[in-house]
Amino acid sequence: MWETVDEKLHRNFEFKNFIEAFAFISKVALISERVNHHPEIRNIYNKVEIFLYTHDEENTITEKDRHLAEKIDQAYKTTVAV
Repeated sequence: MWETVDEKLHRNFEFKNFIEAFAFISKVALISERVNHHPEIRNIYNKVEIFLYTHDEENTITEKDRHLAEKIDQAYKTTVAV
């Protein structure tokens, strides 16, 4: 689940391996380009950490971030076998 950390939306994702994690990052990149809103992403092997905040709104959480979080959650469901 998404939580607020340091005034940013934050979520950790875990995958079976690096390839699955990287496939997810690629999906997030494509989604981010479509909505023109780009997250901060960190990756270590099978773990992906994402932070969302709006730079042009003084680095606060906005509706753009909540919308992108929903899209990222959908991408996660299609990347990982549920």
